[in-house]
Amino acid sequence: MWAVDGLANFLPYAGLPLLLAGPVTLLLRRRAATLLAIALLAGGVAIIAAPGAFLALAHPAPAGTPQLRVVTANVLMSNDRLAALAEDVLAQDPDVIVFEELQHDLAQVSPRLASAYPFRFSTALPWLTVASRLPLADTRVIPVATNDRGRDLLAATVDVGGERVSLLAVHLMPPLNADAFRITTAQHSALQAAVERAEGPLLVVGDLNATAFSPTFAGMLRGTGLRIAAGSRWPEPTYFAYGRLGVRIDHVLVRELGVAAERVFDLAGSDHRGLSVDVTLPAGGAASAARR
Repeated sequence: MWAVDGLANFLPYAGLPLLLAGPVTLLLRRRAATLLAIALLAGGVAIIAAPGAFLALAHPAPAGTPQLRVVTANVLMSNDRLAALAEDVLAQDPDVIVFEELQHDLAQVSPRLASAYPFRFSTALPWLTVASRLPLADTRVIPVATNDRGRDLLAATVDVGGERVSLLAVHLMPPLNADAFRITTAQHSALQAAVERAEGPLLVVGDLNATAFSPTFAGMLRGTGLRIAAGSRWPEPTYFAYGRLGVRIDHVLVRELGVAAERVFDLAGSDHRGLSVDVTLPAGGAASAARR
């Protein structure tokens, strides 16, 4: 199962040879083979288009709509350019940041970043850190059934001008083998339970190490009603595993929130790219949130 889940992330690239199959069969003048190639290509297009059902696409927000800018940044634990990476993140001007693979306290990495985002908490390692310029309430660590405390989840409530938005920060284990997949499954169980307990507007932010083609990830989206914040139906990759074969595995997931903008940006020294998303709060919300 773990191999299927991992390889499914690259499903669109598996269909590339089908683009050549049609022309080749036409040259060979084999009608049955041509029809089969067309049928397979049509099936492949349908499969590739299916994750579109899980997307919350960006739309221009009406003037004055309260917005919140969220960034997820996997810094790469061996990164020796963290100061430059901090500047890349600051350039996005986010309200809330979720860092993955961060091995240091933020003040050690960038005093300027730490000063701008005074509301912070982390997992025990730390491995996962939430940093916010807005007040955080109900901060807590959600333990996962594993010995790696860095794989725990983080939960908080963000106070956006009087509007409460629930936040879950995650760094899911990639399904590299059967043992890793057991950790992934435990994390998914903890995440799904936390989503079900959360009330009102909700954000799930982090490196989920999965695309919408992953059966486990897609099942979680179906079961929770969460949607992937995206600027288009073909989200820009945040991770390149093999050369130019890029996939979107870093996500901002939303519930009861709109999406006004989404962008991918470079992170100095990291093997991931950062993701910045502007979410819109429900119309008629409590009051004056940040306005962009």
